[in-house]
Formats: sequence, structure tokens, C-alpha cells
Amino acid sequence: MRGNHHIVIESENLKYEFDIKRNITVIQGESASGKTTLIDLLNEHLRRRGAGGIRMQSDVSCAVYVAGEDNWEYELKGLSGKIVFFDEDYRFIYTKEFAEYAGKADNYFVFITRKPLKNLPYSINEIYGIRTTGKYHFPEQVYHEFYPIYEDKCNLIEPKARLMILVEDKESGYEFFTKVSDACKTVSAEGNAGIFPKMLEIPSDERVLVVADGAAFGAYAETVVKYAKKNGKVGLYFPESFEWMVLKSGVLEDNEIDRVLAEPENYIDSQEYISWERFFTALLIEKSQKERYMRYSKTKLPDYYLEDRNRKRIVDVIPEEIRMLLE
Repeated sequence: MRGNHHIVIESENLKYEFDIKRNITVIQGESASGKTTLIDLLNEHLRRRGAGGIRMQSDVSCAVYVAGEDNWEYELKGLSGKIVFFDEDYRFIYTKEFAEYAGKADNYFVFITRKPLKNLPYSINEIYGIRTTGKYHFPEQVYHEFYPIYEDKCNLIEPKARLMILVEDKESGYEFFTKVSDACKTVSAEGNAGIFPKMLEIPSDERVLVVADGAAFGAYAETVVKYAKKNGKVGLYFPESFEWMVLKSGVLEDNEIDRVLAEPENYIDSQEYISWERFFTALLIEKSQKERYMRYSKTKLPDYYLEDRNRKRIVDVIPEEIRMLLE
């Protein structure tokens, strides 16, 4: 399954309107924010097959998981080409077994949960809250929309202290950032789970810029972002992935890359790629095969990408307010 899917579901007094464009979407938020009501509306519409005054618009079929904990594999086995919604408190969605299923499924999944799904590599950009807007007014309709929780990813941190770059990557991305600035020390967290513990080790007289693959960092976002806001010396940069940065930079000069990056949801098959990070890695490997000196590897970065001109083009992908910290 691929593509961006626009969904509208409404009753006489309520209306929800949102887009789902990746295989994994997470809805968070406090109680009474409208999360369970959304599931109830969807379930009622599907159960009564469109009757009962609930209307829905979607270009793909949707489903709500309402079965038990023990037979989830059987219940989900026949689903294909659907957007499947899960309400909170299903324990199986946190298991490795479910993650293995989701990674091979021809479906998109929407989870309503306040707990991180640490076995699933989901995007920090696909974590949403639900808010009521003034688009409609009671007693006509109360309008609900999704909003990205992590829109502001950059804290401007103290300009005079020494800067450390803390990267999630331990291979090619780490190698690249070691060459970005002579004035910055680069440290690898050796994976997403290592970022927060490493942040706690940072000396009080140092700033830190955290760089992690946003396409797979969703489960760790809350802890890291909260700490960064509280600390005041932590900057955050979450590109889709290091490979996305290279593709975005134009160092490969391929027009098809530009078309893919403009609408990646139309090219990334959920059944083949559990996360966009894996797709961008595969795309970069494919597109860099033209010349031997360009051939990308996650384990060892070719010198081509570290040459002054190309390194600058990749660095220029970073937003200016973050790039200034590296100078």
C-alpha cells in the first residue's frame, strides 16, 4: 500500500478530517481530546455499513480492530489494502511479533496510544494530537483535525559553550558528521535507544546537537524532546535520515530523485519498507551505482561525499538556524 489518503468522517454534530500517508501513524493526547470518539464513529459507520447518520469519505477501505488479544494474527490475516485503526490498551501492538507482521503487511496502521511503540520504526512527523478548531461551531458541527505534535524541533542553545554533535548513527552518518566541523566533537549513541542516556552524560558546560533519523525516531521522541526543552542546551535535528540528506543535497544530480522526494508516499510500498528510512537507503544505494567512486554504503562512506563541495551541499540541507550552530 502506498499514497496519501484523505479521510473525512462525520455525524450530525462532529466532523473529523485528516490525511494518512505512511504505514504507521500514532495519535496521542490527553483524555477527552476526541481520540476514542473518532474510533467509535469509525466503528459505528463500518458496523452499520454507512447507516445511522454517520458519513465517511475515503479513497481506501478502513477497518477498526475490535477483537481480542489472543487471536490478533487470525483477525488481521485477511486484511489487505486497508487503513486499520487500533484503540488504546491492546497489549499485542507492543510486541515483536506484531512488529514483524506490520513490516510485511499491505496495510497502513493508525494507533491511538500514549505509550511508545518501541518495536516499530515510526516517524516523529507522524505523531499527532487531535484538536478542535473554529472551522465549524456548535450547534452546527464540532470540527476536529490532526496536528503534528513535534513541529518545533530546534532549540536555539547557548551560543558560547562548546558544541557536541550526538548522532544516532554509528556508521556512515557518524562518519560524515565527524567531518562537518573541526570545532565540534561528534559522538555516536549507537542507535535510537542510546540517545537519551548519552544526553544525560553531557557535561554541564557543553551544548549538544542531537541528530537522528526522524523517519524511525517516533518511539523515542517524547523523552528526548521534553529533556531538550527543559535543559536549554540541547538542539534537535531530525531529518528523515542521513541518506535522505544526501539525496536531497543534489550531489547525485538525478531528476528522478527530486520527483521521489517531492512525494515519497507515492513511491514507498508499506509491504516492502517498514520505514521511510529504509526506502531512502535503498534509493541512495540504487542511484549511486553509476560510478564506482559514488557507490554508497552504510558501513563506509565513500570519499566522494566528504569532498569539500559535496560535503557543503549535504550540510546545506540542514535548516539555517541549526547549521549556524556548526560554524
